Amino acid sequence: MPVETLNLISSTMDTLIDFVINDEILSKDFEKYLEINNFNIERQTDLNDCLIGYILDERTQNNTRVLDYFSQKNPDYDKKIINSFKNSFKSVFKINKILKNAYSATCLANEADFELIPLVKMTNLRQIGLYDYIKARMIEFNNTFYLLEIFDCFGQFREYNAYAETVKCLIKYPESQTMYNDKKLKELQKSTAFFNEKFIKTFSCDEIITSNTLADEFLKDFNNILENKSIDISKEKYETNIEYKYFELENSKEKDFIKNAAGGFSASEKPYDTGFFIDKDSGLYIIPFLGTFNEIMKSNSLETIENANECIKYFMTSDKVSPNLIIKKEKEFKNFIPLINKVFDKDFKDVREIISFFKSDWTIHNKFSPAIVLYNSKIFEKLTGIENKNEKSYENTGRNEPCPCGSGKKYKNCCLK
Repeated sequence: MPVETLNLISSTMDTLIDFVINDEILSKDFEKYLEINNFNIERQTDLNDCLIGYILDERTQNNTRVLDYFSQKNPDYDKKIINSFKNSFKSVFKINKILKNAYSATCLANEADFELIPLVKMTNLRQIGLYDYIKARMIEFNNTFYLLEIFDCFGQFREYNAYAETVKCLIKYPESQTMYNDKKLKELQKSTAFFNEKFIKTFSCDEIITSNTLADEFLKDFNNILENKSIDISKEKYETNIEYKYFELENSKEKDFIKNAAGGFSASEKPYDTGFFIDKDSGLYIIPFLGTFNEIMKSNSLETIENANECIKYFMTSDKVSPNLIIKKEKEFKNFIPLINKVFDKDFKDVREIISFFKSDWTIHNKFSPAIVLYNSKIFEKLTGIENKNEKSYENTGRNEPCPCGSGKKYKNCCLK
């Protein structure tokens, strides 16, 4: 076992945590992060989990990635290990074999096999059995793969739960589908070209603005087009009269997650405009309030549209907005850069500076839209075709009764954990 590397990973994580706690700017930013996300902190381990998630996944209020901020303040720190942390991601892994000091497992996100070394002794992970599923964060260093964190374990018969968690991770980390799998990368590139061809040929444009109430219908129609089913439609079908204004959308409830991942836009209590943009490099994006953003740019004012500032901030920082869409909007609206500068109190000279500031991750990873990622996910396909048959049996199982997953253990010693 590469003990030195394990120590380096652990010590780096400790250093990053201490840095956030002691840095005046980051400590305040982390407090705001906890407040915005309404995390329930009851134990020190809960706080550590939130700290790790904040460090590895989040950006500061100034749109700087936390790890980049650390590197700026500590220019001499080992860049190789920091880059490994940058490339870490969460997914669900199926345990194929339990080795002496590692797991042989398949990553459900990218369908690739890995040998994963935990940062703790295997004896501390006895609850993880053969063919079980684990939700974990994987990190690569010197061509060796490690389990940085393990969040949950699902018995081998709980496919629904494992698949649902995989889809959540895919939407959060779409780049994970192609990492360490060149075959999958080519598959997504091919699908992207296919989506682009069908969209442009059907609608003679690369952008459609409609309402959330018609978004599900659009997705259904476009899926029929992809499947070469005979359907005669045009963009005029989705035209709608809707008031352009921005408001914060409520997070989808956990139980409605799969519905919302597949569509389900009309479930919102408030109507809002929804944009569909086909990016030639990364696929189909579904962007709430894209029409509102366009209206703000047309008006050349932050006063005519309700919550205009917040709308522009949402547009520029959203993962749903690709660099190509930003380039398009800069060409489309002459006042684009002045309004961005006004909202963010910046002095961008050209669109390249804007992309470098807001979309730096796109230069690191092969990014694809969630729609392309899910379209090419075998797990998502399986998930939409199965039901959570064990849900009720788990709810009605006593602590000392046999676990419904079929492990032979008592519920309290198995899936209840």
